[in-house]
Amino acid sequence: MTTATPTLTDTEKIKRLPWLITGNVFNILFVLLTFEGSVFVLYLDSLGLDTAQIGVLLSIIPFANLVAPLVTPLTSRFGLKRSFVTFWGVRKLVMSLMLLTPAFLGRFGSGRAFYWVAAILLFFSLARSIAETGGFPWRKIVVPDAIRGKYTALNSMSTTVASIVIVAGAGYVIDNGSGLNRFMILIGIGIAAGILSVISYAQVPAELPGQGRSARQGHLASMRAALSDRNFVLFLLVLGLGTLGTSSLISFIPLYMKSQIGISEGVVVILSIGTYLGALLTSYLWGWTVDRYSSRPVMQTSLFMMMLLPVGLFILPRGNAASAPLAMVVAFVQGVSTLAWQISWAHYLYVGAMPEEKSTAYSAVYYAWAGIVGGTGPLLAGQILNMTAGLSRQIGPFRLDNYTPLFAFAITMMLLSSYLVTRLRSNQPTSFRQFAGMFLTGSPVRALGYIIRYNLTSSEMARVMVTERMGDSANPLSNVELIASLEDPSFIVRYEAIHSIGRMPANDELLEALIKVLDGYDSELSSAAARALGRLGDPRSIPALRQALHSEHRLLAANAARALSFLNAAEAVPELRAKLASEPSKRLQIAYAAALGKLGDEESVDAIFDLFMASKKHLRRVELGLALARISGDERFYLQHWRGLQIDEGTTSAQVLTGLLRSPLLVEHPEWRELLNEAAATLATGDLATGVTSLADFMAEISPSESPTLINQLFSQVAAAL
Repeated sequence: MTTATPTLTDTEKIKRLPWLITGNVFNILFVLLTFEGSVFVLYLDSLGLDTAQIGVLLSIIPFANLVAPLVTPLTSRFGLKRSFVTFWGVRKLVMSLMLLTPAFLGRFGSGRAFYWVAAILLFFSLARSIAETGGFPWRKIVVPDAIRGKYTALNSMSTTVASIVIVAGAGYVIDNGSGLNRFMILIGIGIAAGILSVISYAQVPAELPGQGRSARQGHLASMRAALSDRNFVLFLLVLGLGTLGTSSLISFIPLYMKSQIGISEGVVVILSIGTYLGALLTSYLWGWTVDRYSSRPVMQTSLFMMMLLPVGLFILPRGNAASAPLAMVVAFVQGVSTLAWQISWAHYLYVGAMPEEKSTAYSAVYYAWAGIVGGTGPLLAGQILNMTAGLSRQIGPFRLDNYTPLFAFAITMMLLSSYLVTRLRSNQPTSFRQFAGMFLTGSPVRALGYIIRYNLTSSEMARVMVTERMGDSANPLSNVELIASLEDPSFIVRYEAIHSIGRMPANDELLEALIKVLDGYDSELSSAAARALGRLGDPRSIPALRQALHSEHRLLAANAARALSFLNAAEAVPELRAKLASEPSKRLQIAYAAALGKLGDEESVDAIFDLFMASKKHLRRVELGLALARISGDERFYLQHWRGLQIDEGTTSAQVLTGLLRSPLLVEHPEWRELLNEAAATLATGDLATGVTSLADFMAEISPSESPTLINQLFSQVAAAL
């Protein structure tokens, strides 16, 4: 008897995800108050350390990631979750030693304090790295890929709200406190929050026995395989360049705001609220976006947005009342762009770059590389600032200082990273240009609103209304919902979706969806799809529409004819002529005649004119007249005077004939001019019958050979009809 292999279902995983998010909320409080962010940088500055020393300390934590490849086999055997939770708790105990720093500083001075803090950070970082070596593959397992983007967004929203609250409180404490005691209070609160995070993480399911584990020999082979994976290595290069640019810049923003812009320490901390607000307001958008359009276009978008950050910092006014508000705007942009970058590269790492069966080895390589570039960024930044400490030059309204080379370095790294993103492998066809175009076409804000409403609606009429309005937005962000609406249980929703797609910008997915409906079993929806294809305006639909001309459903064939004329499908003219000749219904003959008229087919003039004379209904004759006008000349002249005829037939007819009196042909033939003038004068009085008779006399007298061939043909036919 065989034992069933235990499984951890997605439902079970999702049920425990709130504990994972709760742990992340407490953890972000620990992070912000102890070793990362403005509070920690200002704390190091208060110890009397220079920028080079601060850069070294900031680099210790990421450099410790280099132990990941060495400890990965041990964490695999010990258990991924067990390793993570155990060493996540150990690092809190190590960080608690930071509370002794004031006493150490008072006894040994700032020189020795540097080594004290460095030692704490080193042991803290080693514990953190061991924990993360198990934590990364563990998270890969416990978060389903299908909702990874949404989970990341919800997690970001939760941690961002918590960050805003703690940063506001930290800013108050720093502004209203003095010395190192204010930082000790914050570090103590952070350690307490860190302990709560460990308790929360313990509630999340562990990986299954054997899952994510491998023997040392197999692990080393998997690591070698990871390093020979061209796409994975390219991803690491993209991540490395982007991280060098962002970490080198962001690490020293607090000191830049304090020393160069002239903002107080408390306000510098509060500026982080702008960053968190930017992240909070866009977190779900970015998570939804990477799930739908893949990581690559979002990675490029975020990199270009992050390039605005050093530009904004460079042009900030210094030492005046506008400095802090404008710095808050820059912080907001930082929050939007850095979150987009973090969500997109993390999504690509888990979904596109890292195979699940080798996630432990790939995670070890990734984590070690992230440590190298993450540590190099602040280390380089500190050295750049130290080496250019004497730089100070005014150029017009702008001031060059030792941060200017750092800004240039950051932009260069981000540019290189954005270029290499295009070379990453992707299963999604959405390019950066297409993705950016979605936010520049139609009304993207309205489209996003309709998408939200679409997913919240339940009644038929609400779905009909939202589907219709998505077409009004003319924005491709709603393409997925419109295509989904084509499968809606309600016929009305499906019908409305077809018409909405016809009002959208042409797109491969929309085109394929409409052609599928065109070839479907429902002739009414197929007819609507034919009209929508004509309106969509993509010539790639011409073959499908030509095929529809031969459908057994004659109304569908007629609608296909009209659509072909909108697409200027001259190759379909012979088929349209044949359909006009063979169609028994006068009503459907109009469609073929109108299509031939729009295509300007001169050989169909006789057939169209005969149909015109045989038609008794006013609107049919008007449409056939428009077809003849399109063949013979400018349809605008026809439409302009047709509108006038609806108001006053006599006056409009007289105006048309009066305009013809200026023709050079009539100047040469005064007798023709007199007949035409008489007809115009009679029509102007409202005597239509006599006026038409006078017009017929004029047309009988005029020599048709004086006119071009097509006009001659029509002239003769109209004269005979009159």
